[in-house]
Amino acid sequence: MARPLRIEYPGACYHVTCRGNMGYQVFFSDRHYNLFLEKLQEFSDLFHIKIRCYCLMPNHVHLYLQTPEANMSRFMQSFLTSFCVSMNRMRGKSGHIFQGRFKSHLVQDELYRSKLSRYIHLNPVRIKSLAGVSAGKKLELLENFKWSSYQAYAGLAVPPDWLDIEPVLSTWGADMDSRKTSYREYVEAGLRKGVEELWAEVKEQHVLGNEAFLAKVRRSLLSAPLKPEDTKEQRSLNRLKRSFPVDEVVATVSKVLKVDGTLLLSRRSRQADGRRLLMYCLCNYCRSSASLAEIASRTSVTRSGLLIAKDRFVKSLETGSDLKTTLEKVEELLCNP
Repeated sequence: MARPLRIEYPGACYHVTCRGNMGYQVFFSDRHYNLFLEKLQEFSDLFHIKIRCYCLMPNHVHLYLQTPEANMSRFMQSFLTSFCVSMNRMRGKSGHIFQGRFKSHLVQDELYRSKLSRYIHLNPVRIKSLAGVSAGKKLELLENFKWSSYQAYAGLAVPPDWLDIEPVLSTWGADMDSRKTSYREYVEAGLRKGVEELWAEVKEQHVLGNEAFLAKVRRSLLSAPLKPEDTKEQRSLNRLKRSFPVDEVVATVSKVLKVDGTLLLSRRSRQADGRRLLMYCLCNYCRSSASLAEIASRTSVTRSGLLIAKDRFVKSLETGSDLKTTLEKVEELLCNP
């Protein structure tokens, strides 16, 4: 199974979750919750991380954060290691506290910041044990739950200096008081009416955003060199790099070659090199969005014919400098349409 992909760049936002090992409880007293928040403050300051929201549940944690310096993985590794060492020392225990690596989703901030923050803040009252409890009682429990950032957002507590509430609240009113009131009403509406399941909108297993955002991420990965620490994530990286829509690749190749795309797709085309270039690009950049059979059908050849054409293009690259230059232009245009 591919290792979970970490997509990092300056200014990126993430939803991060950490679950107790084997689903077991993580926090057993106020001291434990406070220790986690102390470490969160310490390491967010150290790594210049902006903490948007948090919610600490007995057996798992939710964080919504932004990384101005593209260092989410290093931050989380250092932060969680320090917390676990201190927690084990405090309890006189040893061993793992959290289950495997933390999970993260890259988030399209401007589109999902309010929805995601509401989802995180409603966690304490979206548990099975409260299924039959009235909305009024849930609201009371939510307002009194002290291990999330909701009280700071709703004007029920003074936000700590390290909590960055402004980005989420910025669209909810003209001044901070009205923003907190409007946001509080937004969360309460979600409690009473229910909220959408955000994870059904996740694309390519790792990205919470629309198609345009996914395309931007895909292009950034295509143009970025693979780092040594990314090798365990190679399968996931390849999947995302190879998820361009077929029509987009056809349009890009035809633009570089200055040839009508329908001619390149036709078996009667006299553009032999161009067709092989197109087949190579479709196999390389579309395999996560289209099967080999679908690509073969679009290019009017059999599956074996498609692979033969791709292999011939690869061999021609060894001696054809012009072909290499053309391919580089296609890749550059895919990265910067």
